[in-house]
Amino acid sequence: MAGIRGADTGPERLVRSALFARGFRYRINCPDLPGKPDIKLTRYRAVILVHGCFWHAHACRHFRLPASNVPFWTVKLAKNRERDLRNVSELLAAGWRVCIVWECLLKSVAFRTEPGAIVDLLAAWVRGQEPFLELFDAEAAVSVSESESPSRGCVYDRHGDVGINGDEAVFAAERSARYIVK
Repeated sequence: MAGIRGADTGPERLVRSALFARGFRYRINCPDLPGKPDIKLTRYRAVILVHGCFWHAHACRHFRLPASNVPFWTVKLAKNRERDLRNVSELLAAGWRVCIVWECLLKSVAFRTEPGAIVDLLAAWVRGQEPFLELFDAEAAVSVSESESPSRGCVYDRHGDVGINGDEAVFAAERSARYIVK
């Protein structure tokens, strides 16, 4: 695990270069904010967190709990989810707007075929006033029954194959719920 990068990952670089090409200027991995956000856009009072589906135990087909050392990974990933929730809550409480871009979206067919449309969504959020946004691959999302759903039957908005969640309470419920082990 010592060789795993915590910053400047491929997905982060993709998002940063797309934003830079649109004229946005930012700071990266800011230690002055909770969770050291990947991208800080001070002018817009916005931060963008680029989360890897494995390391943050995202409920999508790209996450699989390792078959070996299950107790270790279960505890580690649960702590990562708790930290995600705490960091987002602290950022919102401090007056920052928070966007989470999941790795599954950056690997999706939608991103490969039309990355401009997804970057347009992100740029519109940065320039807007919405306090929270979560972007993910709707096609990769794990389908669970309504009774098991952490969002209690909440339907995510969709923009093509892009899943959009603008409600931090839904994010909090998903991060607090026990993740699905396949």
